[in-house]
Amino acid sequence: MSLKIINGWLQGVKQIVSPFYNERPTNKPISLLVIHNISLPPNQYGGPYVEQLFTGKLDPKQDPYFESIYQLEVSSHLFIRRGGEIIQFVPFDKRAWHAGKSVFEGQENCNDFSIGIEMEGCDSDNFTEQQYQQLANITLLLQQTYAIKDIAGHSDIAPDRKTDPGPCFDWQYYQNLLAQKSQADMLLKQLEKIIIELQKIDLWQTTPPNPHAFLSQEPFAIDTMQAHEWLQWVFIPRIQAMIDAKANLPKFALHPYFEEALKEQEQDVNHLLNLIKQLDELS
Repeated sequence: MSLKIINGWLQGVKQIVSPFYNERPTNKPISLLVIHNISLPPNQYGGPYVEQLFTGKLDPKQDPYFESIYQLEVSSHLFIRRGGEIIQFVPFDKRAWHAGKSVFEGQENCNDFSIGIEMEGCDSDNFTEQQYQQLANITLLLQQTYAIKDIAGHSDIAPDRKTDPGPCFDWQYYQNLLAQKSQADMLLKQLEKIIIELQKIDLWQTTPPNPHAFLSQEPFAIDTMQAHEWLQWVFIPRIQAMIDAKANLPKFALHPYFEEALKEQEQDVNHLLNLIKQLDELS
């Protein structure tokens, strides 16, 4: 799913407006992402109760535990269910009431400058792969949209009160996912720039080479394809397919070959060569 934000709302996901939010202070840019866990009743998943809590509609008669929380005025910006479903309650540019009494790097009232994401879970259960994937995708989008430079758990900003997201939240795996997805995103954007430049200088083809050309065993298929053909029909599709498959991406060094292979080209290839050099640096 391709994610985008319009007017503070994540597009293409379930939206349920919470009454529990207000304006952020004008002098506090959004700089922190806070990760929580929640399950209602505790350690039970899949019911409507988190949505009801965040909208002030929790019925205390549904479970004895609800007697102590149904009057709370709390909300988060997002809730990620076990299967990966995303629900948004508060626009990102507004202040959700998720952090409570809190402090991060000397700044109190973290609600003022943070975005809160609740993961459906508890301190004693592992989170799902779908949740990690969604969380990583959203994190990167939020970092691109807002001035977020730090990520913390609820327990980091309120250690005397909170334990979530808990010991079962795999911070290392989450950080690795972010790094992998960030590299993949940058590579895809760079490939798109190269495609546009190939089209601009008339080195982009509308029909592929003969099928036998793809059987070459030589590096860069130098015996069957021109350099720009190999780039278009072999290299770019291969990297795109690897990214789609979430495979480990190789390191590559294309620039020396293309600098030599294109030196007799009639077109001005200087910008293309610069783009290829930048691509190498991303690998």
